[in-house]
Amino acid sequence: MALVLTACTADDDMWLDEEQQSLVGRAVNFSASLADPFVTRTTYRHDGSFNEGDQMRIFRQYAVKGSSTSFEDTTIFRTYYLKMDYAAGTSVSLNDDWVPMSGKLKSDKYGNISNQDAGDSLTWENGRIVRFRAWGRSNLAGALTANSKGSYYPDYTISDWVTVSGPTKSIPLTMRHVTCRIGLTCKAGNEFGSATICTDLEDYRRQDNADTKAHDDAETVKTDEQAQKELDSVMAVYNKMCMPAGVDDKTFLLTAMTKARYDGTTSFKDFEKDATGIVKIGEKDSAAIRTDVQRPVFNPNDGRLYMMSVPFDMSSEGKGHELVLPACTRFKVWLYDVNNGDRHATTGSTGSESNYHIFALSDIMKNGKAVYPNGLTLKAGYSYLFNVGYHYDKLTITPVDQFSWDEQDQMEQDGKDEAQVKTDFDFTWWTKAYREAAKTALKGGDFLPSFSIKNQREFRTFIHLVNGTAAKRMSGLKRGKVRLDEKNDTIKDTDGFETYWWILEGETDENGDPRQITMEEAEAMGYVFYPHFYPTVSTQKAHVIEDYVTGPMDFYDTDFGNRYEVRLTEDLDLYDWELPSIGEDNTKPFRGNFKGGGHTLYNLNMTKKYLFDHVKDGAITNLRIESTHDVSLLNTAVSSGKSGWGCYIAGISLLCNSSECAIANSLTGASYVVGCIHVGNAGGALVGKADNLTMLGCMQAAAGIPENTGALLGAYAGTTSFFAPQSKNNVTWGSFMCNYYDIEKSPKSNAVGSVADSYPYQQYVRGSKSHILKAKNDYLIGDDADYYSLPNNMKAEMYGLAPWKAMNYAIWKYNSSTVGAKYPCQMHYQASTVGYTHLYPTLQSGVPTVESNWNPLTQNN
Repeated sequence: MALVLTACTADDDMWLDEEQQSLVGRAVNFSASLADPFVTRTTYRHDGSFNEGDQMRIFRQYAVKGSSTSFEDTTIFRTYYLKMDYAAGTSVSLNDDWVPMSGKLKSDKYGNISNQDAGDSLTWENGRIVRFRAWGRSNLAGALTANSKGSYYPDYTISDWVTVSGPTKSIPLTMRHVTCRIGLTCKAGNEFGSATICTDLEDYRRQDNADTKAHDDAETVKTDEQAQKELDSVMAVYNKMCMPAGVDDKTFLLTAMTKARYDGTTSFKDFEKDATGIVKIGEKDSAAIRTDVQRPVFNPNDGRLYMMSVPFDMSSEGKGHELVLPACTRFKVWLYDVNNGDRHATTGSTGSESNYHIFALSDIMKNGKAVYPNGLTLKAGYSYLFNVGYHYDKLTITPVDQFSWDEQDQMEQDGKDEAQVKTDFDFTWWTKAYREAAKTALKGGDFLPSFSIKNQREFRTFIHLVNGTAAKRMSGLKRGKVRLDEKNDTIKDTDGFETYWWILEGETDENGDPRQITMEEAEAMGYVFYPHFYPTVSTQKAHVIEDYVTGPMDFYDTDFGNRYEVRLTEDLDLYDWELPSIGEDNTKPFRGNFKGGGHTLYNLNMTKKYLFDHVKDGAITNLRIESTHDVSLLNTAVSSGKSGWGCYIAGISLLCNSSECAIANSLTGASYVVGCIHVGNAGGALVGKADNLTMLGCMQAAAGIPENTGALLGAYAGTTSFFAPQSKNNVTWGSFMCNYYDIEKSPKSNAVGSVADSYPYQQYVRGSKSHILKAKNDYLIGDDADYYSLPNNMKAEMYGLAPWKAMNYAIWKYNSSTVGAKYPCQMHYQASTVGYTHLYPTLQSGVPTVESNWNPLTQNN
């Protein structure tokens, strides 16, 4: 792949080394890759990334003289396609290259566009700092080559800017998918005719319109009013869905097309050559989007049906907002049974494509539960694939378990069964930590076991250890004498600890004596052993005694007053298993320090909806949870007394629905909630109630919070007001700072109970609109504007720092405190780095850094 760079002064060449000098005059080579490769694509490439004929438009900008961060507004571009060479007479690919595409547009000067030819390959010419980015589109199954409406496959990708200094051998460009894909694949023995989203009232009254009208009328259980209500909710979203037409060269956001352009188009190769009917985000209001812009359609490709959609609202009123198809959304599918045209005589089917079937998102079940109880959210880079067809004479719909495009099944026509079998518990990680701590303590160090969890088996063991349900047997065993060998020497284990005989209460041996067994024999019966460390006392020095689990393990050492650390060291997919909550007995809560390490628990499914049920003087930090199930972090936390606290919670990201309060239902005692974000639906505030809470740098981006209730905190039992009056000349740091909630997602919600949000920059407690919460950049008003004289509707838009910056500052302030130093938030908020701005900030690993002399509370707002 090649690109010419504008010539610079001869002085620039003086700074090039010998290798760079040799590259001057040569083509600029790019090593393009996909962040999420298709494995469902047809390609001869072993990595399944790009297809032959895929196209990319690559852009270049020079840095301003003397700067490495500011760039000239002189973007130029070239268009390339992926060409493959094959061994003669075979389909074996020998090599590939991105080469200029004849007849495509090029630009050698900003605003100057012309046609390029096949030899329009350009070269490095100097060593100035330059940056590149690209957008591309897919030729899946020859879609671009076929160049027909029926094969149009509008999948688009973009890259971030890549900055380099001087000629280099290769420029890496990582492409990200920016469209959302809904796909249908047939069950074996079926073929597709076509499919569409249902938009007729009759489709929402009947159960399955593949049958006769008489039968359908008999089957329906809905009134016209009920059906109309469902249809209206679907159309409210469907009328905002747009078929992608390309990528805007300036903003790198997806564009759409008008219905007139779609209907009148004969060539789908050269949309960028004619801007007629191309629609950019925010150009049209919602009424024009509804009536003028082309909706996405299902087209056949690679043996499947795909609908590609712009994943956000393009109207001027709601631009950038996510779109969610409600659970009642119905799809109409025409099927043809290739095995037997008379197979479905009971339904009147003739096997022809004239009959169709209807299924709703709410019909899609897994383990007896609805997969999409709250609808289907359109997301960039997501592919929702449904396996549809007759199976044993019954129409069934199966969702493929993994939705990202790089995890779907290659060359399979059925959804892959991702079910995983639960294995027995594994205690080795737990006993190992005890053993290492005991050996350190016997040498004079502190007894501080630190437990590390690296897989699903160990995580399940941890839950059951806390709950007292891990060991199969926890009583009926009594410690006997130290075991001796033939020489009367003590038998020790591999760590040098003494071993014991264990007496089974109520059992005797053949001689009538109490039955004695070894630890290994007891473990085979279901007992769980660990080395119990005892410190030095006046009558006895420090020692270790073999012991076994007799109840719940709360991960707190009452002898030493130490809170044990439990570290998650890997991301874990928990496969939708139904798991008990941690600390499910309120008399035996978790009392340790759970450290997520920035890792993610995927597909978490807790029977009581909480990861932690009961906690006392505990800590939960630096953890991400992503699940389609109803999940909250914590039910209740309490203090052990005057010197205790409820729970320290820091660096938690929840991407899931929570029918309860996402972070905690109740926090009693001094508690912290810092750097926490919840995105999804919620039944209540981020924290339900508390009596001594510090909340810093949190965001609640949830729908479903009841009107006139708190979104950040439901109720506060303390006496200190979170919103004490402050003058603009008396800026102080409080206990409830830099917190945000989305008033568009949950209209008429408040910050705390019945207390409304506080817009002055001294507090940064904001009930903000969605686009404000997602803002990348600061939105400041001028120095001459008096903030306090602005009307309320203007204050709601003047949010000062971009929220992610303010929340990072709050995390930094917390980490500088005594509690934060001991239980740090090792996460930071990051604004979207891709070419669209409709995403909330995300929590990423890494502590935020702030200049010591910088304070957002003193900045102009």
